[in-house]
Amino acid sequence: MTRKQLFITFLAILTVASGSLPIAAAARKPVPPPAQIVTVKNIGKVACVASSIEMNQDGSLKKCVLAENKTVPGADLTCAAQSSMTLNAEGNLAQCTLAFDRSYPEPTGVICDDGKTIDLYPSGALAKCTAAIAKKAPVLGPGGTCAINTEIELYPEGYVKQCVSTVSKKVPTAGAKELPITEFSCAANNSIALYPDGKVKQCKPAESIFMIGKGTCLPGESVTLQPDGKVQECTYTYPLYQNRSCKVESRVSFHANGSFKDCTLPDDKPVGKAICKADAPVSYRANGTVESCTLASTVEQAPGKGIPAGTVVKIDEKHVITVDEKSVVPAVQK
Repeated sequence: MTRKQLFITFLAILTVASGSLPIAAAARKPVPPPAQIVTVKNIGKVACVASSIEMNQDGSLKKCVLAENKTVPGADLTCAAQSSMTLNAEGNLAQCTLAFDRSYPEPTGVICDDGKTIDLYPSGALAKCTAAIAKKAPVLGPGGTCAINTEIELYPEGYVKQCVSTVSKKVPTAGAKELPITEFSCAANNSIALYPDGKVKQCKPAESIFMIGKGTCLPGESVTLQPDGKVQECTYTYPLYQNRSCKVESRVSFHANGSFKDCTLPDDKPVGKAICKADAPVSYRANGTVESCTLASTVEQAPGKGIPAGTVVKIDEKHVITVDEKSVVPAVQK
């Protein structure tokens, strides 16, 4: 065989080999698993994925994953397929994921974003959704709006219950004699909760809140106010007078009369025969006496019998000690 013939033969072999490579590669491709068969079951006029169905005791539908988009005429919206839909006790829509935007006119004035969850009250009024556009909310202050692409929660009448405010909101001085507080501002671009009358229920203060004669609430930490403007709960810090009832820079709640309610105990505290443990939760009555705490040491109740250290106990006004049943973890049966 001549050199020219050898060259032609070599080229022919290469051509055949290269032509077979895609075929070989294709042959090596993994075979995709067969598509899963989804069983659909119709409950009334709702097509549900059979394995997701939850029923009420009376046999009515409670919840399921929709097999197809479901238009809900009474609510004037469409729930998206392959997402969960929940009905209330009356069989009306309570929650689902929107297939399309849903616009609510004033006074609600909200456009709910598709692909996000929507919650409705039993009356059919909007309870909660994700805002597709910013909602005007004068109650938040001049130019106030609830931020776009964030959850907004409303009262049945359409008033803002909770949202992320784009502006800061002034909270005036609360003149309640039990626990007067100084004026402060709720920080912008943070969640704010309101009472039905528009007063602030919860927010993150932009500056310290001074509780006259009691102490200070830290800025940047959530504060909850009572309907009359008094502080209900905050992160408590440097007191204006020496106080050993609650640990500073810890969460503290207050009774309506301004006295401490729940907090973390700063030091071991003797109460009758009990010693309440430091750095553990403590609850006070409105009159300032300890209602419950965690024992720092064992309390003997009878010869050979006692309540061990670390137990959460209740202490009545006469210093009778009982175990707080809510804190007892049931034993695991073997």
